[in-house]
Amino acid sequence: MTAMPTVSVVIGTYNSARWLGATIDSVRRQTFQDWELVIVDDGSTDDTRRVVGGHADDPRIRYVLQTRAGRSAARNRGIAMSSGPLVAFLDADDLWRPEKLARQVATLAADPAAGLCYTAARFIDAAGRELLTRKPLRAVSGWILPRLMRGNVIILASVLVRRTCLEAVGAFEATLHACEDWDLWLRLARRYPVAVVDEELTLYRVHGDNTARAKVLEGGLRVVDRLYLESDMPRLAHLSRAAARARLYWYDAASMAAEDRSTAIGLAGRALRECPRTVASRPAAGALAALLLPSATLRAVRRLGVVRTTGR
Repeated sequence: MTAMPTVSVVIGTYNSARWLGATIDSVRRQTFQDWELVIVDDGSTDDTRRVVGGHADDPRIRYVLQTRAGRSAARNRGIAMSSGPLVAFLDADDLWRPEKLARQVATLAADPAAGLCYTAARFIDAAGRELLTRKPLRAVSGWILPRLMRGNVIILASVLVRRTCLEAVGAFEATLHACEDWDLWLRLARRYPVAVVDEELTLYRVHGDNTARAKVLEGGLRVVDRLYLESDMPRLAHLSRAAARARLYWYDAASMAAEDRSTAIGLAGRALRECPRTVASRPAAGALAALLLPSATLRAVRRLGVVRTTGR
């Protein structure tokens, strides 16, 4: 390639050959065609190289193999190898609808203050079927740091970010093995407003190889600690670090309640020790508390006035 592309697409991949071909196809089918694609293979032992080789007819696609270093390091290498003023991220198992880049490039052009733009996303299963039981995340825009502190609402594969903004805040934190994307969005949201294209232009694949739940919880707790320990922004003054940590434990308890009640009870207990009032932050908090918490603990929490259940 001779001219600098407008968009650099970065894929970090590890043993995802079964998905990667369709992912590359979704980039090549974009209506916006001024892009380069950098694929960083993080030490795969499957057919990743062969899959990428099937796209050798497109000079915009580059492939590099590295010794296993983790997905953050792979993405960071892709960023360093690329040159476009706008950078898009894509995991090897996710997909884009054809209009995705075009909509985002236009949105950032119309909003020069925005540091990044993301799209709404649709969840699909391993076979590409829509998961009707997974609700799309609610789109928010502007100065979204307080909302982002309550949880990550931005799918990595949906993001288009200005390179200058990435350079200002730093790329992915290589010591984080989960939630490294959330960490980056938080750092960006501290400095820049966020734009959104509220259309489901990103398809996020849910399957057995997604990051393990325990690793996600550990990563989330580290992200929260990093933000509070490193930030002196007044915008965070009304947000409690303990509440943020409690919320992560509580959400994890909710996700485990049906399959592993014992683990869920332990997680709920940790949430209460961090910040009892946080258990009321969701509409179903009372019902979940009644399901998980011992009677004595539930009575104590009720006395705080933060959990109300029906018929108890």
